[in-house]
Amino acid sequence: MGIEFDDAAASRLVDCAVEVALTLRASAGPRRSTAEAALLDFDGAYSRLFEAARVTESTDRVRLAKELEGLADQLRVVQRQADEERQRSADLAAWQRREADRERVRSAGGVPMQPVLDWTSAVFDPKPSSTPKRPSPVSATFSAQSRQRTGGGRSGGRSSADPTRLRQFSATVRAQDSSTEQDLVRVRNAWTAFTSRCSWVPIDGATLPGGFGDYLAENAADASWVDRIADAFSAAGGGSLANTALDAAAASTLPPGLQRLLDPSLTPAEVAAIWAALGFTDADIRALPLTTQLQFAGLDGVPAAQRDIASRAVLSAAVRDPERLYRLMGLAYTYGSVSLDEFTEQVIALRDGLRDADDLARGIRKPSTAVAQLVGFGVSNGALVAAVVLGDLDTASNVTVNVPGAMTTLGSMGEKVRAANGLLITAGRKRSVAESLAIVSWIGYRAPGVIEVPRQDRAHAGAANLASFLDGIHDSRGTAPRAVTVLGHSYGSTTAAEALAQTRHRVDSFVTYGSVGFTDTTRPEHLNVDRVYATEGANDHTAVLGRIGRTDPRDLGGVDTFSAEAASGTKAVTGHDMYPDSGVGYLSRAATSQQTIAKIIATGKP
Repeated sequence: MGIEFDDAAASRLVDCAVEVALTLRASAGPRRSTAEAALLDFDGAYSRLFEAARVTESTDRVRLAKELEGLADQLRVVQRQADEERQRSADLAAWQRREADRERVRSAGGVPMQPVLDWTSAVFDPKPSSTPKRPSPVSATFSAQSRQRTGGGRSGGRSSADPTRLRQFSATVRAQDSSTEQDLVRVRNAWTAFTSRCSWVPIDGATLPGGFGDYLAENAADASWVDRIADAFSAAGGGSLANTALDAAAASTLPPGLQRLLDPSLTPAEVAAIWAALGFTDADIRALPLTTQLQFAGLDGVPAAQRDIASRAVLSAAVRDPERLYRLMGLAYTYGSVSLDEFTEQVIALRDGLRDADDLARGIRKPSTAVAQLVGFGVSNGALVAAVVLGDLDTASNVTVNVPGAMTTLGSMGEKVRAANGLLITAGRKRSVAESLAIVSWIGYRAPGVIEVPRQDRAHAGAANLASFLDGIHDSRGTAPRAVTVLGHSYGSTTAAEALAQTRHRVDSFVTYGSVGFTDTTRPEHLNVDRVYATEGANDHTAVLGRIGRTDPRDLGGVDTFSAEAASGTKAVTGHDMYPDSGVGYLSRAATSQQTIAKIIATGKP
């Protein structure tokens, strides 16, 4: 009998723990420098509270990195022990077969043969151990320290600060922590997969995922606290303020329920539960401060209709004053982020793409809902991200999420929306029963540049975002959709495969087109999906270049392939593009591949 130990799940957790630990350690320099800049003109009791919070954050970050590294070391030990136990079990089974053969010889040869056979088997073929090897327990424990943010007025006195420097600090750490939130999702999902698929290993402690979330919640509280202090100094026109006045200003003005909802460590299911208890109306969301609307727009687990209100409000503000929103989103202080010019161009392109979606939505036929929705407008890894939905994501019984590949930005949202509209129309014609459809153009991650395609970094980060988004579709609704399909183009298929190894809710179909491949440890059986399909055109000479070091999904067992070549009434793809202005892309209306993908969306089969 084998042991319950999935090597792939263990390896994923090892890789995840090591990578996240490295990221946490690498964030020390930027975080320290922005804190030191904020302290330049910060004096008094509140500067000491700020410094104490900074030291606590730094200490916790190092402790968390060490715990993750220690977890990876423990997992390598139990992986070796699992190999040894499997070998012991196999050796024992083989010996028992040989012993059975010898017993038959003894029975045939009678008593004179028994001493000889007993002696030779004892000397040359001793019985392997029959005692199962017990694995070492695995412990993953971490707890974040709480941080004091008021009390500067107990001893009287005054404090002074430069509000601009304080706001730069809060914007920078928010941008940094938004990337760390992806790491939390990865760790949490990898840990869940390990514990569910490796029950052979005893768990001594499992507080690390929760403690990691608490650490991020403390960071978020710090950023909000610093913003309130900056607002107090700005309102006073500069100079110094009494510490007792700052005590009042530093206290959070958000209702406790809303504070809990914005906790970055929450899962989509937890967000959905808190949201349901809040009882917020659409008017309440419109009345929220812009900074809160920005956080709200990215909450997986909140219904799409309400996220649409917040996302559109943030987009409108970005169109009116790009420079302000560029700073508010922390991009001005984030290394490697999009430039202000790129930000402005992408904001305008998203606005235009959303207008196209609103226009196209008017033509959506029943039973689908004639509406377009903007969800998740925000920042990820220094890039602008968003998703546009044709149809109602909150009520559609058939939901499709399309994940684009390398070089994609919000600047191409109009193209993605037009591709989605074509799929919606074609799938509507191919469905065997009347049901409502919604197609999501998901640009929710920083897609890689050309030189980044061979690496998995962008796929890892994007997968955490996508897994959260997919789970949020289920958790935000009273009734789950009947079918969910994920489409992955080019590097988007690589990202989606990583995500589907992490989702809590199962997906019905996963379709790759023009894929740059899966990692060697990714197999269909590792994905939380019922069916996997793949296609690639003979004229697509780009996908094969991106697959260097990866596996073509068409070569994997359990993957159904279909043609992207010309057929009766349809055309072959002419390159690698999804929906080009000229030529035939995978989702062009005339393409064979588009017709087949639409059939999979409508019926689950090609």
